[in-house]
Amino acid sequence: MATGTSRAGTPPLPSALVAGQRWRRVFPGEERQLSALRRWLTLLLPECEARDNVIAVASELGSNAVKHTLSGQGGWFAVEITWYLSVVRVAVADCGGQSKPQVIDDPLAENGRGLLLVRGLSLHTGTAGDHRGRLIWSDIAWDDGGGEPDPYEAAIHDDRADLARRFAGVPAWFGRSTLQWWALPRGGGLITAPTAQELAALLRRLQCDRLPLPGVVHRWATADALASQLS
Repeated sequence: MATGTSRAGTPPLPSALVAGQRWRRVFPGEERQLSALRRWLTLLLPECEARDNVIAVASELGSNAVKHTLSGQGGWFAVEITWYLSVVRVAVADCGGQSKPQVIDDPLAENGRGLLLVRGLSLHTGTAGDHRGRLIWSDIAWDDGGGEPDPYEAAIHDDRADLARRFAGVPAWFGRSTLQWWALPRGGGLITAPTAQELAALLRRLQCDRLPLPGVVHRWATADALASQLS
């Protein structure tokens, strides 16, 4: 189940960005990779106060993945940056774990302050997934027009609800950089397909046949690779 929160905020919009640009990168689940993440974002986005907010949020979410999920135990975490209209969305996928992301309002608390910072810098935040893998996202204002709705949300809402109904407990989401649907099926691994319908077909066949995922990099499987194994 996905959850989210929102607030208001209005940083300036640099003209260097073009609507619809998206980037995605997978990092090894090591704390030293957070420096690589920050360098990547520094080169990726034009210099402004909003970029600093994006870097701060991405660093906190990446750090949370490394420290508090299985990403930091030989796994990986994926960061996706999406610019649309007046908002930059930061989304971080991890390898899951027993602990749930929690925002602690007490600034003196030992844990949870990172997510408090994320909430303070964000127009909207949300999470999806469970102990098998989670996706945490944050929308950060990039101009003086306020936050705009995600242009993909309306289009994918029904498909996401249908997947949640048919495959209860299986995290599934739409990747904005790849324009693909993704899921974390029971038993581990990550599968992807061009449409929600094709993803549902793969999940259904996995459930029926109980076949292991192919041993690809990061234990990820594309629709073509998985379909060929299942056929």
